[in-house]
Amino acid sequence: MTKPIQVVDLFAGPGGLGEGFSSVKGADGSRQFRTLVSVEKDSAAHRTLTLRAFYRLLQDSGIGMSAYHDYLQGGCHPSEREATVHLWKQAEEEALQLELGGEKGNHALEERLQARLQHERDWVLIGGPPCQAYSVVGRVRNRGVKDYRPEDDNRHFLYREYLDVIARYRPSVFVMENVRGMLSSRVGKERIFGQILEDLHDPTRATGHEGPSTLSRREDGYTIFSLEDPSVYFPKEQGLFTAVPLEEDEYHAFVVKAEDHGIPQARHRVILVGVRNDIVSRAGGSSGLAELLHMPKLGKDEQLPVRKVLDELPPLRSGLSRDDSDEAWYATTKRVAERVASELLEHPSDHIAQNDLQRIADKLRDIAKTPLPGLARRHEPRAETRPVRPTSELERWYHGSLPQDSRGLWYNHEARSHMEEDLARYLYCATFARVMKRSPIGTRDIYLDYLAPRHVNWRTGKFADRFKVVLEGQPSKTVTSHISKDGHYFIHYDPKQCRSLTVREAARLQTFPDDYYFEGNRTEQYTQVGNAVPPLLARNIALKVREILEYNQRMAMRA
Repeated sequence: MTKPIQVVDLFAGPGGLGEGFSSVKGADGSRQFRTLVSVEKDSAAHRTLTLRAFYRLLQDSGIGMSAYHDYLQGGCHPSEREATVHLWKQAEEEALQLELGGEKGNHALEERLQARLQHERDWVLIGGPPCQAYSVVGRVRNRGVKDYRPEDDNRHFLYREYLDVIARYRPSVFVMENVRGMLSSRVGKERIFGQILEDLHDPTRATGHEGPSTLSRREDGYTIFSLEDPSVYFPKEQGLFTAVPLEEDEYHAFVVKAEDHGIPQARHRVILVGVRNDIVSRAGGSSGLAELLHMPKLGKDEQLPVRKVLDELPPLRSGLSRDDSDEAWYATTKRVAERVASELLEHPSDHIAQNDLQRIADKLRDIAKTPLPGLARRHEPRAETRPVRPTSELERWYHGSLPQDSRGLWYNHEARSHMEEDLARYLYCATFARVMKRSPIGTRDIYLDYLAPRHVNWRTGKFADRFKVVLEGQPSKTVTSHISKDGHYFIHYDPKQCRSLTVREAARLQTFPDDYYFEGNRTEQYTQVGNAVPPLLARNIALKVREILEYNQRMAMRA
C-alpha cells in the first residue's frame, strides 16, 4: 500500500473540505488522503473538527465505533475512555484552534508543519479563507459603516495567510474555496480577483519567500485550473510561466455550481485548483497539457431534489416560544390555519387567482382538521433495524459508519421554537408553496395584514422577501450561516410540521453524513453548517486531485 497523500486544511470550519478528501479510499479500503493538520479559530467549529478527526482515527483503528456513538448519546467523552484516550490525543494534535494572521497563530502552525509535513512527498493544501469582505451581503453591510475603507479591512487579505503557506512549503496541489462575490470585490478601483490569481501563480513574487531548492524559479509557481471549463486556466498556454491576464468575463469559469454535481443545493462558489508548475511541465507538450487541463473537470450529475434527502428524516413539530406543549402547539396551529384560510377568502389578492386562494385555504383547513399526529420537538437518536439496507451510493454516503442494517441515529435534529405570528407565516408559506409549486414572493404573495411582520421595513422592499420555503421538488437555495439567526429563509416544505429546517436537515442539504456531529449550541451548529463546503462535492474534487497526482507519478516514472 502506498502512503496516503498528505493534506493540510486551513480555515477549516467544521471540516467539510477535509471530510471529502478523507473519504476517498483505495481498492483495499485504505485512505488515499490523510489530514496532518487542520486549523480553525472558532471554538465550537474546532471541537467539531477534533471530534471528526477522532472519528476517523477510531474508524481506522479497527476497535469499533461504539466509543463515538456512545458519546453522542450521552456517554462519557472519548478522552475519558482508557481504550480511546490515545486516539483523542492524536486528534488534538491534528486539529488546531489557531487564529491565523497574528504572530502567535502563524508561529504555532509553522511549528506543526515543520514537525509533521514530509516535504519530499506529495501533499495538498485545502481551505477557504474567511469571506465576509468578499460577499455581496457583506459589502452592502460595509457600505453602512462610517468611514469604511476596503483597503483597511484585513478580511480582504486573509487569503495571504493561505498564500504564505503555499509560498513557504509549495504543495503539489492546492484547493481554495470562497464566495462568488470574490469575483467582483474591489479594493480601490481594482478587482481583487485578478491580483489573487497573480499571487497564487507566483507566490515568490507575491510574498518574497523562495520555494524549496529542489524547484527552479520557473517551476515553483502554479497554474490555476477551472473545475468547470478546461479552456480557462491561468496563466494562459502561450504564457504558461508568465502571467497573462484572463478576461474578466472568464472569471466565472472558476465558479462551481454545486447543484450540477449531485449536491441537493444551489450553492455557487469560487473554487481554484492550483497545480505546481513542475507537475504541469512534466505533462510535456500541448497534448500532455490538454490531457492535464481536462483532469480537474467535474462531471455533471442529475440535479437532486430536496425531498430525496430530507423525506427520510423523522418529522418534527416546531415549538412555541411561550408555554410550549404538544397540546398547545396543535391548538395554536389549528387556530392560525383556520384564521389565515378565512382571511384569504375574505380579502382577495391582486396577484393570486381566486381559485388558487381557494386551494390554499382548503389545504389550510385540511391541516387544521387532520394534523400530523405524534410529532415531537426533538428526535431522540436510537438504533433501529433498517428494512432495506442502503443500496445507492448516495444512501451509503449519508449512512456513514452506522451498521448496514441500522438506521435512526440522526443527531442534531431538533426544531426551533417560534412566536405564534411566525407559525402563521410558516404555515401559510409552506402551504402556498405546496399548492403553487413555488415559494411566495414577499409582500406580493404574503399580503394579509395578519401575516405582516411588525417590521418598519416590511413594505419598503428592504426585507420584503425574507420568508422562503425550501421547495421539495428542486435543489435547495444556498444554505448560509444566516440560518443561525432565524429560520425565515429556510421554511420546511411540509406545512403540517410548520417550522424551519433543523441543523441535521441543513447538514443533509450540505451532504454531511448522518453520523457527522456538530458540537456547540444550536446557533453555533447552524453557523458551522452554513459556512462549510459540501463534503460530497469536496470528495468529487479530491478524486480529481488524486487523478492529477497519479498522472504526475506516471509521467515521472517515464522520464
